[in-house]
Amino acid sequence: MVLQLMSYKISASGLSDVGLVRENNEDIWAELPEEKFYVLADGMGGHQAGEIASQEAVFNFLEIIRKVLTSSSRKLSLKEMKDAIKESIEEVNKTIYEMGRSDQQLGGMGTTFCCVHFHPEAVIYAHVGDSRIYHFGKEGLQQLTKDHSLMSELVELGYLSEPEAKEFLYKNILTRAIGTESSIVPAVGSREVQADDIFIMCSDGLSDLVSIQEIEAIIRESPTIDDCAQALVSEAKRKGGYDNITVVLLKVLDDDSTKRNLSR
Repeated sequence: MVLQLMSYKISASGLSDVGLVRENNEDIWAELPEEKFYVLADGMGGHQAGEIASQEAVFNFLEIIRKVLTSSSRKLSLKEMKDAIKESIEEVNKTIYEMGRSDQQLGGMGTTFCCVHFHPEAVIYAHVGDSRIYHFGKEGLQQLTKDHSLMSELVELGYLSEPEAKEFLYKNILTRAIGTESSIVPAVGSREVQADDIFIMCSDGLSDLVSIQEIEAIIRESPTIDDCAQALVSEAKRKGGYDNITVVLLKVLDDDSTKRNLSR
């Protein structure tokens, strides 16, 4: 049964850290809390181009979504909202692609992209690249997205085993990203949701260094989602902090659960 979320609240906690090696933070996350939209991007490209790509992607997307929601006289259905998110990401891709073509200093820039939206009928999630979305519920932690990366595709095709993948030299080569091609196909999905569910968005600065088992253990041990975000970033830095690290935790709260464990 699909749970109606109209009376539910979303508690959000996000943290973005430059890490221990990089000089610039090319990660970014942002939110439209009233509309229950949350977005994360991890940029790539030299001369601060990655930072520009991720920022432009996030803020352009949120501006488009804001217009979509305010231009409609009624609540969009689940399918309509999924289509709107897909089309908005495709529009953002064109914008970033044209920016890269029009400015030599921005040439080749791109960004990963992922978002979560709590629609009245279900939660919608979408992504391009290798920034991930996880779900933590009664059955534990589950990865909802499949990385758009060379390594992930080779594993799926059977050319790499999971142990081999850990030593794969080209794990960060993306097969899909915002702004690197004139058109892209974002992956969009949805799932039922229950009170106390937690959704996690993160950049590969976290997922490359902290395993899904370690992420789950930290979630279970943390008294609040703020504590959890800090603990996840700290663990990635303890393991080297080679990249920017960004994590966003989103907890579904009913009206009487604001003081429960892992509430903000």
